Amino acid sequence: MAAPCPPSDVDRAGQSVLDGDSVRQIVHLSIGGLAARVMLSNAYGKTPLLVQSVYAAPVERGSDVQADAMKPVLFGGKTEVTIAPGQDVTSDAVNEAVTAGEDFAVSFFVPGKISAPAVHYTALQTSYVIAGDQAATAVWGKPRKITMDLIVMGIDVASRTSTGAIVALGSSTTDGAHSSMDQNHRWTDWLIVRLQQADGASAPAVLNAGISGNKVLRESGGEWGETFGVSALSRFHRDVLGKSGLKWVVVFEGGNDIRQAGAGDSPLDWVSSGSLIKAFSLMAREAHARKLKIIFGTITPSSGNNPNKEVPAWEASRREVNDWIRTSKEIDGYVDFDKATRDPHDPARLLPALDSGDHLHMNDAGYKAMADSIDLNLFGQ
Repeated sequence: MAAPCPPSDVDRAGQSVLDGDSVRQIVHLSIGGLAARVMLSNAYGKTPLLVQSVYAAPVERGSDVQADAMKPVLFGGKTEVTIAPGQDVTSDAVNEAVTAGEDFAVSFFVPGKISAPAVHYTALQTSYVIAGDQAATAVWGKPRKITMDLIVMGIDVASRTSTGAIVALGSSTTDGAHSSMDQNHRWTDWLIVRLQQADGASAPAVLNAGISGNKVLRESGGEWGETFGVSALSRFHRDVLGKSGLKWVVVFEGGNDIRQAGAGDSPLDWVSSGSLIKAFSLMAREAHARKLKIIFGTITPSSGNNPNKEVPAWEASRREVNDWIRTSKEIDGYVDFDKATRDPHDPARLLPALDSGDHLHMNDAGYKAMADSIDLNLFGQ
């Protein structure tokens, strides 16, 4: 899955603008099953969105899909659907088996001109756009490439064996920022591999609800643009609690609240550890009210990322939040991402071998180290 974001001027290349185009959105599946449903979103659209000629098929190579496996995707038995502003829709079941770990394509045609009704910018997955209604065509020739998710925000897989779903709520480090394009090297992807190796067909699905720049308590705006959208607290119901099969929630948030003040504000205007802990406690209560287990990840080091604004209080707040995560009786467990990635000789900084170079985000090895630090027993029955 992907969490929808509002339109932003970050899309300077105009990737999110469609004008009588077909889109072939590529989705990497975490589990297999007997059927699948497609989730489309007009979460931030201002007008109704008409989507036609929706087809699903496994990817053959690049923009090409397996022609003999293409299946029409229907909505209430119809071949098109109009999505109201601010709404999402889920298709009828496509009765075709899908495989864990495969790249799955959803192709669709948008007859009108739109600009980012629902977009996820850090897709780290190449998808494709071509002029005209070509959604039913398996081979597209020379489409233009896009590196974001448009309108398709998830695939809901029907499985008789999977034990449920894990939703990872986070910001850029959950979104996979600075990991390799088209390689599925986010920490959530490495977790999928471990779960599949350990549990096979009974492994839970892993849904990534990371949004780069996301904050727990504040809307992301100002100098950061609108790309990052609403706060984690505000989207907790939409992007986490509303997912089918949900049993576990992993929350890895808070670093941006500490490090990023509002636009033009002083670096001293950080969110306090106490405010973050109260927000985390609220998430835990909401999860427990729905009989879900909630797990928190400790906030990873970031010293050196923004040396011109850095203040000692940021690191103090990070450690205070991490101490709460490690000792709290309000949650169902924790993952010590901090311990897994920090430099033992300078604990406020990332281990150089895991650092992407910006002293904040991981490289591929760093994301794997994060996933390897997770005790899979946290997701036991």
